[in-house]
This record gives sequence, structure tokens and C-alpha cells, in this order.
Amino acid sequence: MIVVIGEALIDLIESRETKGQFNAVVGGANCNVALALARRGNNHQFLARISTDRFGGLIKERLSSNNVKTDHIITTDEPTTLAVISVNAQGSPTYNFYTNGTADWGWTKEELPTQQQLKDLNVKAIQFGCLTMAMEPGNLVIEDWAKQAQDVTISHDINIRAALGFDRNKERERVERVNSFSHIIKASDEDIEWLYNLEPDADLTEVIANWINNTNKIVLLTRGSQGTRIYTKDTTVDVPARKITVKDTVGAGDTFIAHLLGQLDDNNYLGNNLETLDLETLKTYVYTAGIAASITCERAGCEPPTLEEVKALNN
Repeated sequence: MIVVIGEALIDLIESRETKGQFNAVVGGANCNVALALARRGNNHQFLARISTDRFGGLIKERLSSNNVKTDHIITTDEPTTLAVISVNAQGSPTYNFYTNGTADWGWTKEELPTQQQLKDLNVKAIQFGCLTMAMEPGNLVIEDWAKQAQDVTISHDINIRAALGFDRNKERERVERVNSFSHIIKASDEDIEWLYNLEPDADLTEVIANWINNTNKIVLLTRGSQGTRIYTKDTTVDVPARKITVKDTVGAGDTFIAHLLGQLDDNNYLGNNLETLDLETLKTYVYTAGIAASITCERAGCEPPTLEEVKALNN
């Protein structure tokens, strides 16, 4: 089983045709990952704190209608987090967030499954990242919980949201701290450039080598239309992207990591078996995950494909 923990919020997306008109859409990076896993058909659980307000009701309806497993969600009277999104002509989103006192960040130790419960559920991977691992106080609670997990692959999608005005040095320290106990790390080139105050197209090799630190970590650098670069302690290799016409990129990275974990799960590589994964197999999985992400990019909003839809393009 794959456990995804994190934010489930509402994206208020501005209409491209009518300025000032917004459509309320269920979103949040970790919610999107859970949705993509559900559509792919993998055994999973989504751990989230969801409000009792109307927006929270919309979130629950979206999850239920897509068969997302929510046996361990926490219901709270705190309001739903809002993200206001404008999409430019190239399909790239700009975010503004309303997060103060909202439901997603209030995790306590008592709200999380115990380590024995994780074992009883046969959990092989924990997926988290984005705002959930950046927003206090809940992020520190999740960090401590995840570090204690045994025989579980920890997957960290960095997914920086600079629009929230985070302190760069504090964010860099946080990311490096979480990376230190993660086994799979996904980042975009923009994530790393912002964290380390680098110029666009800077050489990121030294940064990523420090993350890996001569361990068996896998780092995946997503680069949009240029595909994905895989880093391990021994090698660096590029995996090309499928050529498409982009409608927007909302949820593309979330779909990518879901379909990567899904393939690892299907083939029993999660948990203690991740170190047995060879590079050629990993390249194949990354390419397929990229196809899934590209399908999401061809659709408006985060609408991840099914496994069958990916297979149809991966012959």
C-alpha cells in the first residue's frame, strides 16, 4: 500500500475568457497524487485534514467519486485552504494562497496512524511534499512520524511554492532535512534554482550530489518539455518527454510521481526492495510516468489518466 499525506484544498481558477470569474476546483499537490493513484488502480490511502465547510464538502465529493481511499482522514472545523490561480497563455499557473488557520496544517501526533498500524496496513511507501512539508506546525509532526517508519520508501516531492513568501534559507534547511531521510526525491529545476538562489539553467549537479551524499537515494529532476533527469550516486541519465500541445500544467508533477510509485508498487520495488531496482528499469518507469504527466498537461486542470490510457500511448 502507498500512503499519501497532505493538503486537499480548493483551487479558485480564473477564467481565461472572463477576467475576475473563478471556478472552484479541488486541488492540492498531495490530493492530486492520491487521485492519480486511485485512477491508476493502486492500493492506497489518503491522509488529509478536511474541513466541515462547503469547500470541504466539495473535496470529499471529489475524492469519493474517484474512489480515493479516505479511511484515515481527519474532519475539522477549521476552514479549507484556498489557492487562487491564474494560468498564462503558455499554460503555466501562478498561485496566491490563503492559508492562515486553515485545515491542512494542524496535524497532531494522535491524528496519524501509529507505526504498528502502518505495518498492519502493509504500507510500503509514504508520499508527501509541497505545502504539507513546508507549513508549521503540522510539517514537523509529519517529519517526526515519517522518520520513524521502518521498511517504508519515503518519497518527497519538493514542489516549492515561493508565492507564499517563505524565507529562502529556512526553506533550504527544511528541504535538506527532509531529503536526508527520503529515498526518492523529485524536484523541478525551478525548485532548486529558487532554493539555492541560482540563475536559470545553472548546473545543479553539486546540489543534487550533496542531497544524495553517496547513498542509494534516487533524485528525479523534472524539466518540462526537456524530460526528466535521473540522478543516483553512480550516474546521471536523461529520459525524454513526449511531445504534446500543453493546455495547462496543473497536476502534471503530481501525476508523474503517482505513476512512478504505482509502477514501483506493481513490481514489488517499494519498501526494502528499492535498492534492487536497476537503472534501465527505472528509466522505463520514468518515461512511462512522463507519458502520464503529459496526458494531464493536455487536459484543463488536474485530470490524471487511467492506467489503460497510459498504456495506449506507451506501446
